[in-house]
Amino acid sequence: MNAPTAEQPLLDISGLRIDLTGKRTVLHDVSYAVRPGESLGLVGESGSGKSMSLKAVLRVLPTGARTTGDVTFDGRSVTAMNPRELRAFRSGQVAMIPQDPRAAANPVRTVGDFLTEVLVRTRGVPRAQAADRVVGHLADVGIPDGEQRLRQHPHQLSGGLLQRVMIAAALAAGPRLLLADEPTTALDVTTQQEVMAILDEQRRRHQLAMVLVTHDLDLAAAVTDRIAVMYAGTIVELAPSKGLHRTAQHPYTAGLLRSRPAIGTRSRPVSLPGRPVSAFEAGPGCVFADRCAFTEERCRTERPRLEAHGSHLVACHRVAELAAAGTLLETTS
Repeated sequence: MNAPTAEQPLLDISGLRIDLTGKRTVLHDVSYAVRPGESLGLVGESGSGKSMSLKAVLRVLPTGARTTGDVTFDGRSVTAMNPRELRAFRSGQVAMIPQDPRAAANPVRTVGDFLTEVLVRTRGVPRAQAADRVVGHLADVGIPDGEQRLRQHPHQLSGGLLQRVMIAAALAAGPRLLLADEPTTALDVTTQQEVMAILDEQRRRHQLAMVLVTHDLDLAAAVTDRIAVMYAGTIVELAPSKGLHRTAQHPYTAGLLRSRPAIGTRSRPVSLPGRPVSAFEAGPGCVFADRCAFTEERCRTERPRLEAHGSHLVACHRVAELAAAGTLLETTS
């Protein structure tokens, strides 16, 4: 992995709030930054707002959505971009790797048509030269016999191969930022590992920034520099990926770690009590208060701010107390 540098952020999300129609808040005061070459994992249960934050970066929010706060890319406000600037941003600066490659692929077009169009549209490569280049892009993501694959349609490829094609397409566009939305969800475990290894290798090779959305803390820890843990539309902990299983400071992060299967041990995963809540269901206090074993009255009435505690940012009124007692760390290592 690339070590974060002191460079200015490439992507900077500040105080982002998104409200859908019907007064449904899906993101509340979300802030994070990604520097050039850095990778950030967004982790949390379904409905936590992970994917919605990526949609905000691309400005592809549902009709009627209202936003406050700002999203900037390389110092320019994405929120304020006009249609021409937005098209240039989407086609040349950022690329999305989808959750379901079959849903994203056009079933009537060949792989060659799809990849060639990416180079012609985003890089201005003459169509005659583009066909030669895409074979190299396929080889970069571990797809042999590229010329044969170019003639195939999506339904003729396995899920793993098709996702590699999507990664090749994303890289062919020459972006500076990759947005990967649960890119291995539709794949079996072995293929997941292969695809993530290729994605991480190519990201490091091209020195790209990346935001990876996943529900898998172990996966995020393996391929990212930092992890933002999200719950009910807000970030509850932002921390270095390395050693997070030993240094978790928010009860929700600790709960996610306890709930994962542990290979080589007889201990069973401990499920989080209750059910996840959406941002619009959360009360005025801590969004995790109803499921937390350490809740006190203040937690239910006053929402904690995301504040620095060592190398972590944590939104918890009792973080210093719990850290001093070692209560969370007893069950997460």
